[in-house]
Amino acid sequence: LSSLDSNIQVDIFFHHFNFDVFSKLIYDNIGNYNYYVIMPANLKNTNSVIENLPQNNVYILDQIHPELYQYSGIYQNFEKGVFDNLTNGLELLKKYNNFILLFQEDKQPQKMLNGFQKFCGSNKFNNEIVSSIKNRTPKKGETYLIPDDRNLILIIKKIKEEGLLLAKDIGIISYNDTLLKEIVEGGITTISTDFEKMGNRLAQMILNKEDLKIENPTSLIIRNSL
Repeated sequence: LSSLDSNIQVDIFFHHFNFDVFSKLIYDNIGNYNYYVIMPANLKNTNSVIENLPQNNVYILDQIHPELYQYSGIYQNFEKGVFDNLTNGLELLKKYNNFILLFQEDKQPQKMLNGFQKFCGSNKFNNEIVSSIKNRTPKKGETYLIPDDRNLILIIKKIKEEGLLLAKDIGIISYNDTLLKEIVEGGITTISTDFEKMGNRLAQMILNKEDLKIENPTSLIIRNSL
């Protein structure tokens, strides 16, 4: 928003990972805007709705699916980002004996799971995929890759209840960096794309009417939780 001209009006709508809400938002706003920035998340068949908008006026942000390749936008390469950055942290991860990914199919990108499984297979890591940690008790020797902040707070609470020490007994990698993660428990290690860079570049694309697909870089930020 800060990278756009001050005379540009921006409205923001949320689809909450619900295809019906997503569809209604698109149909209700056909012709109302000069440009449409759309985050399809992991919703299926979004092209059947998005194709009702002028192609040159649409930008896809964050996740891009094969049926949306004709549109301009900026995206994360989740499979490559997870695999490469876990590889960058390999020496730190070796001290744990079980690697757990918290993965909710209806909210997380499939390619995040692919990257995790590829890394564990290549490096012969014992691993688990779990949809919830609500009923799970963390154990010494485990490390967790946690995509959402609600479960990040929950696992930290459980670790304290079990008397375990972060980075000594148990490890955490969170997905997507925030200011809060710089501070919580002395700092949480993250894998994250540069959202500020993503936003600035998207603003340039809109202002300059660029027709491009850009992969936004992802990096491992090592802090005290690993």
